Amino acid sequence: MAQPSTDPSAGRFQSPEVRRRQILDAAAELAVSEGLESTSIARVAEAAGIAKGSIYLQFGSRQELLAALQADLWRQMLALPQEIVSDDRLAWSARVSAAVEHWMRFEFEHHGLYHAVFHTIATDSGEPLEAARALLTELIRGGTEAGEFQTDGLDIDVVVEFLLNGYIGPCFHHTNADPAVDTVQQLFGRVLGVTAT
Repeated sequence: MAQPSTDPSAGRFQSPEVRRRQILDAAAELAVSEGLESTSIARVAEAAGIAKGSIYLQFGSRQELLAALQADLWRQMLALPQEIVSDDRLAWSARVSAAVEHWMRFEFEHHGLYHAVFHTIATDSGEPLEAARALLTELIRGGTEAGEFQTDGLDIDVVVEFLLNGYIGPCFHHTNADPAVDTVQQLFGRVLGVTAT
């Protein structure tokens, strides 16, 4: 993340997109270093080197800022997997493995922020999680229709919930990403009855 400016007048005429990114980055840094309880509008403004009023031009309230921080994290987590799902050059099993690896490595890399944002504040909207569910559902249905996955007799919605939540634990309880990612990729394959690699 970019280091915020300490000069309140710096970049006074930045575009709304640049200003929004500056605010979200400052909020993310505070969420990790001080916790969300201390992530007030005043502290974010101070960390970003801007006036409080600049934040209110972007976000109507502290809750709206925190919701945007959650949505931004989800956007980063979902962007590459959405590209992977659309990559017809890859077998469905390879797409699942690539998506799992991205999700896990992202969470390992951003462990403190992920924990602060998703485990210490409530999400007002289920939309970001719904997007992740839809993505995983598309992967599973695509692989099943292609004959790569054997999910006969399984409720796909239950499989999606099981897998979506199943990879999170290893991200929080293991310090070595490589074996955790490899094992979870294998577990996904076993749950889905992968018949082709």
